[in-house]
Amino acid sequence: MLTRNANPADVRGIEGLLASLGLPVAGVAEHLEGVRVAEQDNNLLGVAGLERHGQVGLLRSLAVVPSARGQGVAARLVSEVLDQARRLELEEVYLLTTTARTYFPRFGFTTASRASAPPALLASREFQDACPQSATLMRLPLKENVMTQTIPGLADHTSTAALLDALRAQPQRPLEFWLHGNLLVGPGYHVTEVKAVTIEAMDCGGRADAWRETVIQLKDGNAQEVQAGFMSTRKFLAIYDRVARSVPVRGEAEVRFEYGNSALPAMQYRVTHVEPQAERVIVHLRTPGVQCKAADTCGQPTTTAEASEGCAPASGCCGPATTDLITLG
Repeated sequence: MLTRNANPADVRGIEGLLASLGLPVAGVAEHLEGVRVAEQDNNLLGVAGLERHGQVGLLRSLAVVPSARGQGVAARLVSEVLDQARRLELEEVYLLTTTARTYFPRFGFTTASRASAPPALLASREFQDACPQSATLMRLPLKENVMTQTIPGLADHTSTAALLDALRAQPQRPLEFWLHGNLLVGPGYHVTEVKAVTIEAMDCGGRADAWRETVIQLKDGNAQEVQAGFMSTRKFLAIYDRVARSVPVRGEAEVRFEYGNSALPAMQYRVTHVEPQAERVIVHLRTPGVQCKAADTCGQPTTTAEASEGCAPASGCCGPATTDLITLG
């Protein structure tokens, strides 16, 4: 399955799918830049759209052909549309539904009063003449949620969406994982777990924060599996997509790979880049580092008087104690 942005040539097929399912088509062509489609062998499987009205988004036109239901098509399209809303830095996303009120809470949507809809949204064609007054309004706040998707204070990370996009752009090839230029994970490996991890922390500058990571665990295979060679990019993506139907992985979350064996302790490796080659696709990894996330406010003490046992901003708590503070009793 391939997902991509819709183009004008898709409008007729999109409107035909929506009409066949009794969904409104008004406004689709006008907001085509926010529409995502899923297809297989050039056949339309599903569609979902995002209309932008100021700082508010409207999720609309979620539809999947009956033969493709139950395969995670809708979940993937909704996740991609919401990722787009976050990239646009929208404050909240709304939707109207008559039949799927129990489906959307898994993405964080809650029921809202139609009277609470912002004025910018009320001007949309969905509200004006497309959806009946009996439709349920649901709301997902984006700005109000302090949960960020990337690790604060750390740069040069690879997001889950960036990795998946890079792999989906490649033809089917053996997928290898290298560390600092050398093969790390041998042939026959398994993807044993995909974790959507939420971390809540306080740095040494006294600042609380929270973020999400995607951790993909790899494990060596047995001797027979080693002989079968490396997992293909297509199989890796199929495993991920199956997990994503049930686990709320986020596109903006940094992706890490966890791997260890009898000779190497288990460790989470960061992704640097994806390198396609003629006979394989390589995911390049690097070992994780430790970085002071509060260096701008905490920093190093310049005098002994600045050092303290506390962890207040500008206290120097990130740095080591100077030798004259160390006593043996």
